[in-house]
Amino acid sequence: MNAGARILPITLILVSAVLTTARAAPPSGLPTADPLSLGVNPERLAEVSALLQQHVDDGLIAGAVAGVARHGQVVYLKSFGWQDIEAQLPMRTDSIFQIRSLSKPLTAVAALQLVEQGRLSLDDPVSRYIPRFGYQFVFINPDEPFLSAERKPERDMTIRDLLLNTAGLSHRNSVLYQQRRVRSRADSLEQLANKVAGVPLIGDPGEQWVYSISMTILGRVIEVASGQELDDYLAQNVYGPLEMSDSGFFVPADKVERLARPYQVSADDEPLARVAAMEIPITQDPPLLEGAAGMVSTVPDYLRFLQALLAHGELDGTRLLEAETVAEMTRNQLDEALLPIALNPAAPMLDRGWGYGLAVVVDASRSSFGVNNGEFGWIGSLGTFAWADPQSDTVAILMMQMQPSDAHGLSGAFKDLVYHSIDSNRRQ
Repeated sequence: MNAGARILPITLILVSAVLTTARAAPPSGLPTADPLSLGVNPERLAEVSALLQQHVDDGLIAGAVAGVARHGQVVYLKSFGWQDIEAQLPMRTDSIFQIRSLSKPLTAVAALQLVEQGRLSLDDPVSRYIPRFGYQFVFINPDEPFLSAERKPERDMTIRDLLLNTAGLSHRNSVLYQQRRVRSRADSLEQLANKVAGVPLIGDPGEQWVYSISMTILGRVIEVASGQELDDYLAQNVYGPLEMSDSGFFVPADKVERLARPYQVSADDEPLARVAAMEIPITQDPPLLEGAAGMVSTVPDYLRFLQALLAHGELDGTRLLEAETVAEMTRNQLDEALLPIALNPAAPMLDRGWGYGLAVVVDASRSSFGVNNGEFGWIGSLGTFAWADPQSDTVAILMMQMQPSDAHGLSGAFKDLVYHSIDSNRRQ
């Protein structure tokens, strides 16, 4: 441990603790309750605090916010470390994070709302909303896309394919898209969608599960079907109704003081290094509204979102989706032949399948940490982690800002401690 470079002086840590205590407590997003009253062991939750604080003290992470809710009430919400090391700004429970792929479930909800309204169908061809996809081809040899011949796809790509990552599209950061300059935050969503449609698919729709740019393409479908830009639609139909006041596609000037900055974790025990800002920083309203990875949020906001799904689509008298739609969204929709899913082929997720815009636990016995079958949620590439468990009626969220996103296995360790904090007689 490089104490001089990686850990702020203990006096500053004490000062930050005093400042955090003195500041008016932000809303938790949900009502609060004593953990014991809801069958949650406070000693286990104290272990969560010790784990995260130790990682801050050791200079392994800049900071974190963790939240746990049970039966719709918050039993744990704490912040640790720093949202900005250089500026010596302590992390707050309402700090704002780039949630990256935790954007996907929000986009999925928006699309499913339109399905309920009859403005979309899951079996609609994507080309109905983005005509350029009607002229798309497939690489005959996707392993050598720059040398491969092309052919027509076996069938049309559908809205369902976009929700399931079975559209034949590639990842937004893939070499295939990078070399063809498909993605730029300076482009509009319409421009990006047409660029993606101009690149052949890496497989026929429905043929394989590939973690991809498909949810961002779905965002463009939402715009066409609703007649609104994606950020406006979400603000009116998702963030607004759920009172997610700090969620969106950028952090406005009056909230920048709450922005958690991302840091690079070194494999050589070097100090954390600030990650450079994107071409259009997260503090500017971007032309590109990426429904797959472009949103910001807070732990309190995301607690409300997952709690609404856990409560069958309704929160505080506001209905987000019908219960039947939520049930479909949060169950595995993939055929056995498409499992297991994997972000990295060398590390398949043997315990999980995929619903509409999120992962679902299908075999808890194959998980490396404590889960129940039927849990749903996802992760983000800058260290955000969020899961909801229908069996124990629990939501668990951990937000950090670091690359690689789970360099120290913190999300799994956090989830395991939360799982074992629930009285085993009351887990189900």
